[in-house]
Amino acid sequence: MGMPLPWLLPSSPRPKPGGGHQQISNASILRAIANPNSNPKQVLSLFTAAVRQRGFRHELPTYVSLLPFLVRHRRIRASEILLRRIPLTGLRPGSSLLLPLASSALTAGIPSDSAARLLLSASPSASAFSSLLGFIIRSDHLSLARSLILFAVPDKLGFPLKIRHFAGLVRKYCRRGDVEEAEELLVQMGRSGVSADAETWNSLIVTVCDHRSVDGGFRLFLEMVDMGVLPDVITFSTLMGRMGMEGKVLGCNALFGRMLVMGVLPDLGFYRILIGVYCKNRLLSDVVRVLRTMKIDGFLDDGGIEERSVLEWGVELDEVILCFVLKRGSIGDFMR
Repeated sequence: MGMPLPWLLPSSPRPKPGGGHQQISNASILRAIANPNSNPKQVLSLFTAAVRQRGFRHELPTYVSLLPFLVRHRRIRASEILLRRIPLTGLRPGSSLLLPLASSALTAGIPSDSAARLLLSASPSASAFSSLLGFIIRSDHLSLARSLILFAVPDKLGFPLKIRHFAGLVRKYCRRGDVEEAEELLVQMGRSGVSADAETWNSLIVTVCDHRSVDGGFRLFLEMVDMGVLPDVITFSTLMGRMGMEGKVLGCNALFGRMLVMGVLPDLGFYRILIGVYCKNRLLSDVVRVLRTMKIDGFLDDGGIEERSVLEWGVELDEVILCFVLKRGSIGDFMR
């Protein structure tokens, strides 16, 4: 067992007022921390003497400077104990303390697991935890973000983990193409009692389609449905667009039918993707059918179809008209 830390538990008599001892203020501690010649032992000795003073007032800015200073010098154990004791002083560690502390841990090269345990020893509030996690993810230190989530025990934190705590990291993994990490985090969500929403599943489906296969994305879709998560129009747009681009039009149409059965309504973006699929596969009569459906659904005004709009979807308007005339013999009703 290591030696006790004297700056935490005063073990000697406190100086009496008027006893000739100079009072050590928070400003004195801050000056010592800012002094480039100071070392952790000197700063801790000064802090020890300060907290033993009768009536010493603990101030958060002192801890905001002291703790990152200690972490930069790799005094992790001392920092962790101080963090655990801060609430006893009446202070509440928030983002103003946790963000610079995380930055110091990263700068010092503290291993992710150790840094996560250190940060969690502060018992952050729900808002402080969210801010800290978001800061780490935005800083691209995904290993630390993952450790922070894995070691976050709701019973100890005092609040439950929610979708937002996982979703940002899942999306970040997906943008980097780290499929396995994203899948593992989705599994961890389930173990933590958190159900991924459609947006989170969509991010993973897109990544699997792009970095593995469309069939892999479709298997994720089936898993998503089996877990009781209702796909949205983006889910279907993603899968149908990629299936159609691979020439799997029948599968695309079957998925469209399933989408309607599930009560998911198309939007303009979905129709654009569907038209692109049919154009890619030269199914111009189907393009016309979709355009007519769009007009019925109110996505096209009563003035007819603008050539510019159809060109944006990747097909010449003359081809659409020719296809329709050859099949039906008239285009007049459709264009009105």
